Amino acid sequence: MLFHFPAIHIRGIAAALPRQELNLRDLEGRFGGEEVARIMATTGIQAVRVAPPEMCASDLCEAAARRLLAETDLAPADLDALVFVSQTPDYPLPATAACLQERLGLPKSAAVFDLNCGCTGFIYGLLQACLLTNAGAKRVLVLAGDTSTRLVNLGDKSVRMIFGDAGSAAIIEPGPDAAVIAVKTDGSGARHLIIPAGGARRPVDAGTAEETVDDSGNRRSARDLFMDGMEVMNFTLREVPPVIEETLARAGWPRESVGAYVLHQANRFILDYLRKKMKLPTEVWPVTMERTGNTGPASIPLALAVDRERLQREGRLARCLLCGFGVGLSWGAAAVDLSRTTILDPVDV
Repeated sequence: MLFHFPAIHIRGIAAALPRQELNLRDLEGRFGGEEVARIMATTGIQAVRVAPPEMCASDLCEAAARRLLAETDLAPADLDALVFVSQTPDYPLPATAACLQERLGLPKSAAVFDLNCGCTGFIYGLLQACLLTNAGAKRVLVLAGDTSTRLVNLGDKSVRMIFGDAGSAAIIEPGPDAAVIAVKTDGSGARHLIIPAGGARRPVDAGTAEETVDDSGNRRSARDLFMDGMEVMNFTLREVPPVIEETLARAGWPRESVGAYVLHQANRFILDYLRKKMKLPTEVWPVTMERTGNTGPASIPLALAVDRERLQREGRLARCLLCGFGVGLSWGAAAVDLSRTTILDPVDV
């Protein structure tokens, strides 16, 4: 579905990363030097950030939010709503957004809720914030982040060498800018990126802890994240260019007029393929996951934060196309003006 919001302003964007970095070469002893080098060359990922056991996605998002509020001269009382987008909540219940309302000091009148969404999560969070703003909220805080490294089996190289942890914060309010947002879903592909056990459909038991090894030597149980990389890649290459074109057409932006295409930072191979398919130059297409990995719903705001200085210096933020894709399967895009948005460098927590 496609939405048009004629009076939206993204006031600020911030991102937070755990300090601990896992250099993928440190995994050569487990997976072999040749295999590690191959994955690094294909994905463009050299290292991932890993949250310590006591740190949750909410902690990373809280750190980003506190910094963003301080830098934009806003107080928690200035926020009417909070949307927490994550696949790694603090608890099965209550909603982590309720905990963050108390921790951040938002008023009790604030509307707060969680969205279970991964790599398209920032687009969905942005959509929810725009809908709330259109309905009367003066400012909405969107927190998007995951501690994905908790979901992977340490013996599964297909995901352990890709996913990293991060959190982000964005503030959306009424303003002079317009936004066009498109979101799409194909649940028939849900099995291609899934944790099979741990929910009500398949509760954990002794059997779900049993590990198997696939033909590529990846070890996992039903409690671990499974990704069919080929299926996810084929879906991405098929669906992402059309949703970008649809969003640009609704915004009235010619493809060559866009200053920055900031996509979910899945891996370098997919991003390079998409850029070439769309016949776009490298300078409009940030690739930033080299030292952070795939950070799920935080990856788009993190990419903006990592490449902020260049994008601002080159004047590329007036017309930004943001695009997420992944678990669900889901995908979406947003055409937004970030030229008056406060974008902060990533902070280590």
